[in-house]
Amino acid sequence: MGHPITPDRGVYVVTKDLNVRDAPETAGKKVGSFQEGERIDVVGKAKGSWMAVNAEGKNLGFVYGPVLMPLIDAVLREPLVGAVSIKGGSCAYRMVFEGESPIEGQMFNSIDYRTVLECQRSGRSYAFEMPLFITEGPYNGGTRSIYQIGMDVLELAQEYERVFSTNLLFDAEKGQVRLDSVSVDKYLDTDDKTAKPKKAADRVETVAGALAAALDIAVQGWSSSFWRDLGKALGAPSGG
Repeated sequence: MGHPITPDRGVYVVTKDLNVRDAPETAGKKVGSFQEGERIDVVGKAKGSWMAVNAEGKNLGFVYGPVLMPLIDAVLREPLVGAVSIKGGSCAYRMVFEGESPIEGQMFNSIDYRTVLECQRSGRSYAFEMPLFITEGPYNGGTRSIYQIGMDVLELAQEYERVFSTNLLFDAEKGQVRLDSVSVDKYLDTDDKTAKPKKAADRVETVAGALAAALDIAVQGWSSSFWRDLGKALGAPSGG
């Protein structure tokens, strides 16, 4: 392209119409354009806020980076299987890709999974399924590479059928997953500090790693009230 580029590949969505120029500056000659909502391939970063793009495998030119929203490929082609250690036991899980769902008001989709958990805690068994999602675009519709991961325990519906949700954030640039919020405060363990990690201890490099870390943080953070009420909903013996 004739200009210094730092390799940095990724797929982005265009948040408003923009021009493609032959140089990383507004004075560059217009050589093409993209419309709002289009997905484009970025191959690297140029000077300032400009990014180099290609189309059909050919170098195309430069676009203004701040109007691009970074996307991640959040579809796992193989089931994600693992286990989480919890206070008084453990939970084995199997996560399988279900499909993609449009998000109202956004230019990207929710990537949906079905997660089966089989838990043993304090001598009791808990087997249940849980829908889980990760957004392929930034959770707030911004331009930072921070994606939302959410999971719902359908057995614990509150008033008006509002289910118990645990929400986390995956910062792809920092390689960090952290707890964001829960929909029912009493189901989050605030007493046992060792049982409630708020973020992953190790750097996360992949979507699979982010999903596994999110499950670790969520399941380890659920309180005795959560397990007691879940046991009742499942017909298991009650207990803390």
